[in-house]
Amino acid sequence: MDYLDLYLIHLPVTLKKKVNSNDNEVRTDKEDIIPFDMRGTWEAMEECCRLGLAKSIGVSNFTCTKLSQILHYATIPPAVNQVEMHVAWRQEKMLEYCKEKGIHVSAWSPLGANGITPWGTHSVMESPALSLKILPFTNTRALLRCKCIDNILNFGINY
Repeated sequence: MDYLDLYLIHLPVTLKKKVNSNDNEVRTDKEDIIPFDMRGTWEAMEECCRLGLAKSIGVSNFTCTKLSQILHYATIPPAVNQVEMHVAWRQEKMLEYCKEKGIHVSAWSPLGANGITPWGTHSVMESPALSLKILPFTNTRALLRCKCIDNILNFGINY
């Protein structure tokens, strides 16, 4: 591989590795978070762009405050902020901020995180409002699920 199309910082924190934990376990206890050199990391990513190792650089799971900190010293602004976003968690403030700053927002988990993360909402598919909207047009649980998924994904495309 000669280069990456997009290189992202996954989280604006560093997490300690647990000695006896499941590798897939998300640990967000306060004692698991250690200082993160955001500026040094961003400057190293900018160097990757200058060297042609990455076409674009961006972030994931950054708040407006964290984005503002990066924009204060960045010579190459983030191209993307990838965040959990769906019909139950619209991230309106984030969308507006990123639009102002010319940062593309990439929606992660448009059907909800489904228990993967300790934040956000995990009940997108079980939304009573969504089910009531679609129920009159379905006659089976499977069809209801398909219609829910269709409506949720359309929200993400049109939002």
